[in-house]
Amino acid sequence: MSTRSGAPSLELRAVDVDLAGRRVLAGIDAVVAPGVPVGITGASGSGKSVLCLVASGALRPTLGEVRYDGRPFPGAGSVSRGLVLQSHGLVGGLTAAENVALPMQVRGIPRAEVLARAGQALTSVGLGEHTGRSVDELSGGERQRVGIARALAGDPSVLVADEPTAELDADNRERVLDLLVQHAARGNVVLVASDDPEVLAVCGALLALDGGRLAVPA
Repeated sequence: MSTRSGAPSLELRAVDVDLAGRRVLAGIDAVVAPGVPVGITGASGSGKSVLCLVASGALRPTLGEVRYDGRPFPGAGSVSRGLVLQSHGLVGGLTAAENVALPMQVRGIPRAEVLARAGQALTSVGLGEHTGRSVDELSGGERQRVGIARALAGDPSVLVADEPTAELDADNRERVLDLLVQHAARGNVVLVASDDPEVLAVCGALLALDGGRLAVPA
């Protein structure tokens, strides 16, 4: 399904997820359009992080399907995608730049372009002077920004961020929110899980979860 501008949307159709014998998500139907970020809200344990994994293609649903531009997502010749994990998900012992570069290297992007993109992405989150530092030496907020830079560097058509501002001060929160808004405005799908009012204020729509179900139709 595409928006009026022609940019494709992300669709979740009758998505159920069972983990460890428990149904974590049930009957999720939503269309996430590009253009502005879409927020995921809900109490702790409502399924926000699991929905992030499913929407990013990192976790396959037990039932139902996820589609992008009307096609299975992820699929062959997969659309570029980025995921910001609440736990950062960085590789210890590597530098900030090396962590940002990894997903692009896996995609076979030329080395020179990888290095340029990694540097630009880290600069955009205010870490341009820390590209060569090991992530083990960085603060929690700095590691969170490395994770955001890693997701943005690949210019993903689908970007999913789980609590991307949780460890950031006011200035860096504003910086990151501006980046997410700009990325969506370029015709990309951006999903953000958060209960921070400042984050939700930049979202054009909300998916409110309650016990693994959508409390409000998307």
